Amino acid sequence: MLRLSSIFVLLLVSIVTTAQELYVFTNPASNIPGKAIVAKISTKTMKAYHNNEREYRIMPDVQLGITKNLMLSGGASFSNMFFQDAVSFESARLYAKYRFYSNDAAHKHFRAAVYAQGAWSNNPLVYQEFNLDGDNSGIQLGVVGTQLVNKFAASAGVAYVRQLENINKIEFFRGFSDEAIQYNLSMGYLLFPRSYESIKQTNFNLYCEFLGQRNTDLDVGYLDIAPAVQLIFNSRARVNLGGRFQLTGTAHRMAKESLFLSFEYYFLNAIK
Repeated sequence: MLRLSSIFVLLLVSIVTTAQELYVFTNPASNIPGKAIVAKISTKTMKAYHNNEREYRIMPDVQLGITKNLMLSGGASFSNMFFQDAVSFESARLYAKYRFYSNDAAHKHFRAAVYAQGAWSNNPLVYQEFNLDGDNSGIQLGVVGTQLVNKFAASAGVAYVRQLENINKIEFFRGFSDEAIQYNLSMGYLLFPRSYESIKQTNFNLYCEFLGQRNTDLDVGYLDIAPAVQLIFNSRARVNLGGRFQLTGTAHRMAKESLFLSFEYYFLNAIK
């Protein structure tokens, strides 16, 4: 019993000490704790380019910490996007990440990981922006590195993404694209608490992420800024709120601005 309690506390501490790298729009090189299960529900809303109406996407996910270096996740999405009259099922996806390098010290670490994602979507190919959270069927392969120092964490990543829809296309005279490079620079800062006295203290984190895409078969792309705030309760429950706003770009997109809200909960030591 004492051993199980010690493991549980160590898992909670691992979440607390990496809180400022739990980015809202991207994933860091760090994984969820080994043997943990995370349940997540997210929603995204925007005014769509093609009809100027408010549209919504709901995304449930389950994440599995297979080991401290390997995590898997699966999810689906439901939306009223892409000319739908009501919210309905639209996509499913699988994601895997392997942390291959870690250099940890007191109050700082550097970690690196590779990841892969595959998605199926029943939506047509319409836009030049690729999004495997519901918009597109496709694959993504990427690498990410994360540096944490005290209360600040920075993460940089680059990925190759390819869409796989070759039949169901809707032309808006902008040209179709099949491949792109996506990249990000993400920063997080633990604002509160100023000092830790208990793992039950509420964490308040500030984030700023830069998210970009450059298509390789068309001369189009974009760069977004994505500020966000995050609350972590009892080291197990997270609430995220953020927005994405285009800074520059020429790609044909569903929207240049969007809002994002999510809740997730950690079930520690749940995988036996």
